[in-house]
Amino acid sequence: MTKNLNHYHVHTTWNEVLDGISLKNKKYLITGANIGLGKESAKAILSHEGYVVLTVRTEEKKQQLYTELSSQFDDALFEIKLLDLSSLNDIRRFVKQIILEDVKLDGILANAGVMATDFKLTVDGFEQQFGINHLGHFLLINKLTPCLLKGARVVMMTSGAHRLSNVDLDDPNFNHRPYSRWTAYGQSKSANVLFAFEFDRRWKDYNIRAFAVAPGIVLDTNLHLHLQHDDFKELAEKQDTNKVPVKSLSAGVATQIMALCHPEFADKGGIFLEHCSYSQINEDTRQGTGVIPWVLDVAFGQKLWHLSEEMVNETFTEYAKLKSEVSYGELAHNRLPQSKKISLTGIEFKTENAVIEIFFDQKSCTIEGYHQQGIFIPKEANYEAVEVRNNLFFVDLLFPEHTEITLSIALDFTTNKALFILTQYQPKSLPDHSKPIPLKLASNYQQYFTPAIILTGNHKVNECRYPFITSDLIGSRALYCYSNLPPTVYEHIYINSHWYCYNVINGIRKGDGGCDQVSYYKFDDSTYVVTWRELLIDLSFVFVYDLENKTTTGKGWGNLSEVNKMINIPAGANIISLNSLNYPLNYIPT
Repeated sequence: MTKNLNHYHVHTTWNEVLDGISLKNKKYLITGANIGLGKESAKAILSHEGYVVLTVRTEEKKQQLYTELSSQFDDALFEIKLLDLSSLNDIRRFVKQIILEDVKLDGILANAGVMATDFKLTVDGFEQQFGINHLGHFLLINKLTPCLLKGARVVMMTSGAHRLSNVDLDDPNFNHRPYSRWTAYGQSKSANVLFAFEFDRRWKDYNIRAFAVAPGIVLDTNLHLHLQHDDFKELAEKQDTNKVPVKSLSAGVATQIMALCHPEFADKGGIFLEHCSYSQINEDTRQGTGVIPWVLDVAFGQKLWHLSEEMVNETFTEYAKLKSEVSYGELAHNRLPQSKKISLTGIEFKTENAVIEIFFDQKSCTIEGYHQQGIFIPKEANYEAVEVRNNLFFVDLLFPEHTEITLSIALDFTTNKALFILTQYQPKSLPDHSKPIPLKLASNYQQYFTPAIILTGNHKVNECRYPFITSDLIGSRALYCYSNLPPTVYEHIYINSHWYCYNVINGIRKGDGGCDQVSYYKFDDSTYVVTWRELLIDLSFVFVYDLENKTTTGKGWGNLSEVNKMINIPAGANIISLNSLNYPLNYIPT
């Protein structure tokens, strides 16, 4: 029989917390698991038959941890993966690996971190403590949400040091203020709490909860080994830690294990825990325990969330939004990862009346020869490329100074075919409400299609045929699964050459349905480009359909009134084919 919280105290150990609890068939991810609290947490879970996915930064640490754990536990119950939380690219690599392996998690323990370090920037230009402790976990956890099972818990490790400093939203990287190692650490630990509470607010309706945990003072870690006497003297001037109890390692991890695994918290979240109990509000920053009020500010937490999205250059869905509002982050969960295969390359295209040249740098590109009558096309753009399947790419171009247009390119280096899709935002004049207008019949978007041939590749140019308008998909019906948890599923029926019908089976817009303007282009029997212009919501979409592997990859783009600016929405889905409509010969739609 498990004990309730009344039996626990500051020196309760993880053995006591997990007494009588089986973690069989449970799987947890722990970051920073090679030492200290992370490694001890792994041992606690393994001791109760749980499965752990552990992350470390180097191959050497991976081997050392494997040797130690395999001498005590069945190595079929754990796996160790490399992850560098100071690199956004490496986080994205790790997430891609986890998702491709179809890992499903009952919880994440965000344990990795650094403390009171000398000033240093991460590879992405962030102050090291803010970059690793907060931004690294912010990106990791948000991108891993498709792997979280219902009932999963996210535990953010914070510290009593969160009381040293709130987050400076104007200068988190100390570009314009003197650097203080303890202020920077406090800022990162406040960010951990704010993120946990905002994540919980966004996900609690889907029974995924988040907690903030302060372990207390635990000396059996290496977080402090780089610090000198003067560094601790500086801390003592800011905060009195003499009254904070010193814990053993097994007591130090008890609270985080309790938050992650104990049935007491199965339906709870948005909670700050310390010393195996609920923490109390304490406004005195000189004291080392309790919750400082600034981390309870919901509006401030939302501002930090949006700043963090800007810093990692990704937007994540707020699932607590009303169903009537468009939810765009949910469309990206099943999208294929970005690719660098076309970076640092120049590609030449032939259209019916022009030659187009594009040189792709790492993140930007230059364009020569692409024109659309009456529309100014800048010669420089930012871009993102996704490899849909081998040698087939979806390329998304954005023009930062000209937000009224965007350019998408489908490239197939196997057949040497390409299709340029220019989408232009052209808002219609406001309707005259004195007259009845039963239905909006025109979208705010125009799309211009330019078929092309790639002048380098596996086929001779004169053997290639341009991508062409097709009616192949008319009458077909399928489900498009954009995310698995929460499930986001759309049904499409392609009714003729100009219109398709959609029905939202699951997701934020569940129950919505309607018809939108559509266009179809064919590359070959397994490759199509499908685009549409929405009527009810101010959005346009471009997708590459890979019918061989049953995926779609593309984007949405539109003017969302909630933010009053053009938003780019990476999107991708898995296709479940349904029955097609068989029309009599005399009644085939066109």
